Amino acid sequence: MDRVTGPFDGYHIASSATEIGAGSGRYLGFAKLCCSRPGSFWLATLCEEPGCCAHLCGGGLFDSPEAALASAELLARNHIRGRVGAAANDGASPAAVAELRAVRA
Repeated sequence: MDRVTGPFDGYHIASSATEIGAGSGRYLGFAKLCCSRPGSFWLATLCEEPGCCAHLCGGGLFDSPEAALASAELLARNHIRGRVGAAANDGASPAAVAELRAVRA
């Protein structure tokens, strides 16, 4: 199971859930952050723009693919918030942070 959501602060999230061990009923989620909207998780490539993209693993095993996807997407959204927040915490002016958000939109 996979899906693409966003944009969130200019990033798209391509996520996927995979059953760990055939017939186990336990799923792990994965997410990729992308600057442009990919067709699917499997078609999402990590671009060459510095600081743009990331490949993340969800926060544990879940009993359903939907829960694994939700976990991976939440992790990705927190990662995005951290990037925008880091710009603000690094002393960037509010105008610079707003510009970063606008560029990513």
